[in-house]
Formats: sequence, C-alpha cells, structure tokens
Amino acid sequence: MGTSSETSGYTRASVKNAPAAPVESIQAEPPKSTGRQLRVAFYAVYVALLMMAPTLVSFPARYLGAPSDSALTWTWLAINAIAVLMVLAAVRAHPAALFVVIAFSAYIMISPSWSVAPQISLQYGSTLVGVLCVAYLMSVDMNMRGVLILIARVTVTLSVIGLILYVLRADVAIYVDAANRSNLLGTSPFKGLFPHKIVAGYYAATGIVAILATSRRGLGRVLGIICLLAVVMLSSSSTALVLLPFAVAIYLLTRRALDRGMRTRAWIASLVVTATAGGLLMAWTWSDVLGLLSRDATLTGRTVLWDWGIRTWAERPIFGWGYGAYFETPEAAAVAWSIPEFRSWDVPHFHETYIQTAVDFGLVGLVALVVVLWKVLVRSYKHGAALGSSVAAGTFAIALTAVAAGFVMYLVPSYAYTEVVPLFLFITLFSTGALKKLRRRSEKVKSRRPLGVR
Repeated sequence: MGTSSETSGYTRASVKNAPAAPVESIQAEPPKSTGRQLRVAFYAVYVALLMMAPTLVSFPARYLGAPSDSALTWTWLAINAIAVLMVLAAVRAHPAALFVVIAFSAYIMISPSWSVAPQISLQYGSTLVGVLCVAYLMSVDMNMRGVLILIARVTVTLSVIGLILYVLRADVAIYVDAANRSNLLGTSPFKGLFPHKIVAGYYAATGIVAILATSRRGLGRVLGIICLLAVVMLSSSSTALVLLPFAVAIYLLTRRALDRGMRTRAWIASLVVTATAGGLLMAWTWSDVLGLLSRDATLTGRTVLWDWGIRTWAERPIFGWGYGAYFETPEAAAVAWSIPEFRSWDVPHFHETYIQTAVDFGLVGLVALVVVLWKVLVRSYKHGAALGSSVAAGTFAIALTAVAAGFVMYLVPSYAYTEVVPLFLFITLFSTGALKKLRRRSEKVKSRRPLGVR
C-alpha cells in the first residue's frame, strides 16, 4: 500500500516528501500505536456523549446531589478542552481542513455578539466548536471505514443497553408520549439511552447502513442489524420507519452505481429526477400516507412550527437570532402559548434543520450548511474508488439520509442531541478533501513525467 494521509503521529511531512501515491491507497488503515488507540477510545466516548449526554451525565449527577445542568456544562468543557489540546498537536496534519475549522469556529464564537440570548449561544456554540475539532482529529486519525465502524459499534452498544433497560421497564428507557401513542407492538415507545424516540430511530436506521457498509457477513453483523431493527420497531417513530428503507435503498443503489462506474453528475441527476417524481407521487397520495402512519395533516404540529419558523427568520434574515437563542425569548413563549397544540409541552426548536439553521444563523448559516451538504454528497461519491464502493455508498447514503431527514427533523447543527450528524458530515468533508488534494497532486506528477516514462 502507498503512504497514508491519515497518519497516527499527526504529521504529513513524510507524505509531502514522498513520491505521489495512488489515490486508492489514501484510505488505508493508519498504523496502530498506543497513542492512536487511546485517541480512538476518546472518539468513541465522545460519540457516546453526543448520543446520550443527558442520560450518561445527568442521572449520576442527580444521584450524587449535583445539579444536572452544571454537570453537563463542566463535562463538555472538559471534553472540549481535551479536543482543543489534541488539535494543537495536529495543526500540521491537514491545513485546509484546519482552516475550515477555524473559520466556522470563529463565526460561531462571534455570533453571540448579536444573539438575543448571548450566554445560551456561547454555551451551545462552544459544544459545536468541540464537534468541529473532533471531526478534524478523526479525519486525521481514522479512515472513513473506521469512522463508520466506530459509529456503528457505539450505536449498537447503547441500543443493547437501552433495550435491556426497556425490558426491565426502567423509566429512563421509556418515552412518555404526550398523545399516548404506542409502538408497532402495542407497548410504550422506546427511547433507551437516547434523548428522544425519534433520535433513537434515526441513529438505528443510519447505524444499519454503517453495518452493511463495513461488516463482513456473519453472526455479529446479523445480531447488530436485528438489535437496531428492534429499536426502529419499538420507537414508534414514523420518521424512522420511513428513513430505514430509504437509507438502505440508497446504499444499495449507490453501491451498484459505483460498481458500474456511473459518473457523479449522472448519479446525482438520477437522484434529483427520482426525488422529483417521488415528491409528486407523495403529494398525490399524501392523505393515504398520513393515514397509514397514523399521523394528522400537520405532522403532529410540525407544519405549524415551520410556518412559525419562516416568519421568525424573516424578522432577522441575514445573521439570525443567535444559536439556540430564539426559544429563550419572551416572544417565543408568547407565540407558543397562543398555539393550542403547544400549550402542553415546551417547544425546543422548529423540528426542521433548514428553517432552524436560518433562524439561528441567518442566511449566512443556511448557505454554509447547504454548501457543506452538497460537497459531502458529491465528494463521497466521486472518490468511491479511493474509499471503496461499500464505504463510499454507506457514507453517501448516511449523508443523503441526513439531508432528507432534515426536512422533518432538526439535525444540523443541532443542540438537541443529534450532534453526531454534523460530526459525521464534517469528518467526511475533511477526509474527502484530503482525497481531492492527493488526486490533484498525483495528476500533476503524472503530467510532468517525460513521454515514454511510466
């Protein structure tokens, strides 16, 4: 294999001085070392915290008599401080990606200056900066296959523990549904160690894709998929029931397209045509689909929230209200109280990624989000040969699932405990950026070779 760009020693000096390596070699597994194994263990803990920080931190804190909010704050400060220190040791590893981290982090940390709730924006913003730092570190330390494996293993582990607690009828594993709806088996909805049943279902659906993309056929693969299928079925999340077949279908179709050598533009165009046709079909059968999913015409109040969110964005269109700030204002509380559907529960966000991003970060943030999503989709498919068709298809499918789910869920950049989504997207952005850079370097070297020299 050629020289890997994802070295465990946080340096690319050897890569710069070495002959150009084939693009296919860039995603080779980095050499194992004690330091790298410790960092990977840190990443696993970090992903677990992102998935279930309230459960993991709040309950022990309450048991020890400490305020849960303070425990969460100090936990994230400590974890993010470690991440920043690790980045300082890896500044030479991937300069272009580091520049993106600095640029995004600077905007996030400056944004509280115009936020209507500066302290809240600073608190959530610091966590998001930590996510960017860890995404950078993981792109240096791991290839995309390793990232998918890590996320799948953490998801399965947390799901198994959650299912055990659910069988034991532990309160922490049961979701209290305001509408008293049951799951497909007629029992109480499952949330496990995750903060919400919808989040549990989303992680399970994408976790299945990660397993399909990385695991060899065997008992472990079957048991992992069965576990995550159980989470989807027990969660009673209609969103997860729709996303699961969507994500698996996209994975299988993308892998087939990659194996057949379909070009990036052709594949993206085919998806756009299919999405347009699917949208028209959905509009035609909308009432039947809602009836099948046992949902009302407002999607449990979502359409009301979206209309509210668009009107809120229009009040501060360029830079927004501040990260997580709007729902801390008296205006938000007054509007929520005026809508009958929301008098029985607190509205934390608008349940839509693009509207919420526009409200929090304005048009600037929305454009940045769309650019990141587009680059991740295009690059993950374009560099399929370097990533391997299975890994590339899994990466593309998970990213596209996030894009689609964003229309009915708040995923990116979320302060509602789905930060693994932006983490994954930025890891992909940074890793594929390295692939793009090496491809260009290889092409330049080839163009400089004399004729007849191979």
